[in-house]
Amino acid sequence: MRTCFGKLARACQDLCFPPACLACGARLPDSVGPLFCSACAVHVRLLNEPLCRCCGRPFPWAAGESHTCGPCLKKPWQFTAARAVLYYSEPVAQAVHAFKYRGSTTGLATFRQLKDRLRHLDSLADADLIVPVPLHVHRLRERGFNQALLLARALFPAQRRRITPFLLTRTRLTVSQTGLSGGDRRRNLKNAFAVVAPEQVAGQRILLVDDIFTTGSTANECARTLRRAGALEVRVLTLARVSRE
Repeated sequence: MRTCFGKLARACQDLCFPPACLACGARLPDSVGPLFCSACAVHVRLLNEPLCRCCGRPFPWAAGESHTCGPCLKKPWQFTAARAVLYYSEPVAQAVHAFKYRGSTTGLATFRQLKDRLRHLDSLADADLIVPVPLHVHRLRERGFNQALLLARALFPAQRRRITPFLLTRTRLTVSQTGLSGGDRRRNLKNAFAVVAPEQVAGQRILLVDDIFTTGSTANECARTLRRAGALEVRVLTLARVSRE
């Protein structure tokens, strides 16, 4: 009975609010998801193993085991491991842009469905605390929401009590990272974060959540700040990753 009622409710919802592809806007037959039309779906790429065990960079071959890449061996990160759900390329980039800059939350359920297909991400839910990358208060007022917080809640619904949105704060308003080089990104973010309650961080295994991993500068600076406050380890999950294949 409950299943039948759920199907009826979904059918009514689809009738009143016709589902559309998150990328191109094409009409979809239902809202079961993932919400990508067949033409766009073939270009949606999950970031599956093998990957670098540290930075999460995908390797160009499909077979083999994950291992630490050369750059990470030479210069370790402040975080233990970084992972992402999707490659940041079209049509995913359009869906992420609509979510991040236009506040479209329609894709959150789809993002969770895609994350759940990657079994190697299951262990991330074991973190003691889930910390969204914070926005500066001025940018938060402009945007009206923190996309990293919405992502954390959508991707880890069973761990909502562990999500701590105000533990890490951005202490100064930085310029947009878009278009900056790796070095400029690092300088832009240096000492831009602070831990509000270090006693809550000490000895904890933390999962940092953000929308896009580009050069890793934001995740690295956040991880540095959390480790200075006593975090046992920091792992990172982003919705998408810019691939430099």
